[in-house]
Amino acid sequence: MDDKMRSLPLISVVMPVYNRARYVAEAVNSILAQTYPQLELIIVDDGSTDESPEIVQALAARDRRIRLLFQPHYSQGRARNAGIALACGEYIAHMDDDDIALPDRLTVQLDWMRRTGVDICGGCSQAFGDSHGLLWFPETHEAIRNELVFRCGFLQGTVLIRADIAKAHPYDEQASFEDYELWTRLAPLCRMGNMPRILLRERFHPQQIHKMKADAIRADWRKYFERYLRALFPQATPAERDIFARAAGQEPFTSLADLEEAGRWLALLAQPPDALLRRRMADRWFAVCRRSAPLGLACYRIYRRLTTQFGITADHGTFKLWLACCLRLNPAIRRAGCMQTQNYTSAGFQANLTGES
Repeated sequence: MDDKMRSLPLISVVMPVYNRARYVAEAVNSILAQTYPQLELIIVDDGSTDESPEIVQALAARDRRIRLLFQPHYSQGRARNAGIALACGEYIAHMDDDDIALPDRLTVQLDWMRRTGVDICGGCSQAFGDSHGLLWFPETHEAIRNELVFRCGFLQGTVLIRADIAKAHPYDEQASFEDYELWTRLAPLCRMGNMPRILLRERFHPQQIHKMKADAIRADWRKYFERYLRALFPQATPAERDIFARAAGQEPFTSLADLEEAGRWLALLAQPPDALLRRRMADRWFAVCRRSAPLGLACYRIYRRLTTQFGITADHGTFKLWLACCLRLNPAIRRAGCMQTQNYTSAGFQANLTGES
């Protein structure tokens, strides 16, 4: 081993596995193929009842960088904590058992993390399987902090975190939405960032946890959202927090005063200098008004007046909003879930990822 390799810190990759016989080998091999040389892969089988244990044992027999732990099925949070407790590395990388890491993920991520001085680093991803497109996450700490009001500011499978932080702040093993609980807890304590680069291919399929446990995750989101909002805006009154919760929870407004208050809160969250965050918050403001179209043309006037505070110009969708408000239409909007990843395929986002102007 040369001196350069000796100077590289060890990264411990933690991968919980539960009934992923169909996908786990591909996920494991994407870590073993990393260009970053100093790593260990800790696989925690959380009581799988399919062929997953045999598959990971066969993989471990061929590569001694793999460490295995088998435990009774309980929760993903407990499996992650067990892997973190075993980790020997200076940094801990999270990896899910059905995704594919890009070969240079750890190399570029550690370099970016050190250059920016963040404690926790994530990145963007490419969806494949049942869904396609680029999956965007905000870059700066301030933007992540504000995005956390609505959903996870990180994609779990892209996270690289200092080991001392991960060990001092374990996952809540009772939580279904354990990553959201943790990131909202750490946001006031740690510096966070997301690389504006694709680090992972995220597989979409019917057995994903956020689909299998959708009701429990939604309940957790509401609980931890309220805790986080109190920490983020301690000056907000209970009535203001309720207005914010209705906007974030994709509920229509029946009061013009409440609608306007929701718009002011969303505009406040759009203030960090992140163009994509401003666009996302403006999109949320449009959706709030579209759901509230039965309030009539006053709803449209409030939308136009407050949109300027987001630092963007109104787009072509404003005519549809005007028409919906004229007709007081009650929209049938699919509730995609406030915590799910947002899919951005705009030219601006792609340029941001590729470095094009």
